[in-house]
Amino acid sequence: MVKTRQLLWISLICSILAVQAVLAQSLTQIQDTVTNPDGTPFNGTVVITWNGFTGSNNSGAPLSTSARVYNGALSVLLVPTTTASAGSFYQVVYYNSSGVIAWTETWQVPPSSTPLTISAVRTSSTSGGSTGGGTTTGGGGTTTGGGGITLPISMSQVTGLSSTLAALNSAIATLSAQLTNFMSSTTPTTNAAFVDAETPAGTMNGTNSAFTVSKTPLNGFALFRNGLLQSPGVDYTISGTGVTFLPNSVPKSTDILSAFYRISGIGPTARFVDAETPGGTIDGTNVTFTLANTPNPALSLKLFKNGILMTQNTDYSLNGSTVVFTANAMPVPGDSVVAAYRY
Repeated sequence: MVKTRQLLWISLICSILAVQAVLAQSLTQIQDTVTNPDGTPFNGTVVITWNGFTGSNNSGAPLSTSARVYNGALSVLLVPTTTASAGSFYQVVYYNSSGVIAWTETWQVPPSSTPLTISAVRTSSTSGGSTGGGTTTGGGGTTTGGGGITLPISMSQVTGLSSTLAALNSAIATLSAQLTNFMSSTTPTTNAAFVDAETPAGTMNGTNSAFTVSKTPLNGFALFRNGLLQSPGVDYTISGTGVTFLPNSVPKSTDILSAFYRISGIGPTARFVDAETPGGTIDGTNVTFTLANTPNPALSLKLFKNGILMTQNTDYSLNGSTVVFTANAMPVPGDSVVAAYRY
């Protein structure tokens, strides 16, 4: 079950990455180190605004983005302008950490599978900063092309963005639905073999510490003494079918032992329920409670009251999915009742 969940999540993540990769293939990364005219690293924000059109029929509209520059490091993904309609370009404004315009540039971005420096895309610059790709020079760089911009920008104004995001959303929705269906409609099942509510063989006289179970536990061995879960290595040790209690936990003649565990082999297909609160009013008079399913086998039911394992046919009886407590074990206000079982 755990592996299935992991595979579903991995599939979801891979689908998202795959769609993102498709989107990334149409973008060019600009990566560089930006410095001030005095050579110190630039800190601030770069606002990058598309001017011109994105479609061959001039049907597109401007695209704007921004990037935070810390200690000179700049990295941003942009739609290429050189493959768009003639006259398209980026207007780039550098704002220092005080929010004041430091300088401006215009960029022409070609398609590229590898990152480009600013000097590779810069066409003009005013009010001198510098980058790792070369020094910007002051003075009136002019821009050409398709006029001013209009904000906000709609998703439909960016070529290919709507279809790419639609594909991404579709992949996410499909895999999310599959995961939801798996979680909600498919109950974990197994056909492993189990031993339920077994009383280990051995003399309980306060001195005997050696007991045996009928089968060699494969895993999931849970040993209860008077309803309290015993801790391996603290209360007992187990080797093969042999259970040895440690000195402070040796069972007395009045104690009740109960073991639950899995063994090697194949049993009937079963589903699991864990930490279910049975339906019923805990008021100190009601003794009848109802489970959501009928435990199968009946002894697979582990019914806990205030964390203590109740003994079937002693503390309560089970008829189908109905639990009836004895008067001595009846829950009272403040008690908690929790059930775990196979069905």
